[in-house]
Amino acid sequence: MAALLSACSPGAEYPTVLAAPAPRAEEPMTADEVKQATDALISDRTRLSADALAAQAGAPATTGTTPSAGAATKP
Repeated sequence: MAALLSACSPGAEYPTVLAAPAPRAEEPMTADEVKQATDALISDRTRLSADALAAQAGAPATTGTTPSAGAATKP
């Protein structure tokens, strides 16, 4: 019950449903800045995908393998 009453306390200041948001503190990105950011993201994605594929290709198989006969025997 106390939790419900505390939600209605006068310290909880919320904007009204139809209140307009505050103006932005900075200007929106220009078309050149958007293109530069998009190109950087595409470049990063390509590099990370290539790194992941290279790591996957170099990793040993995790299914369908059996240990070698020499490793399984004990003296």
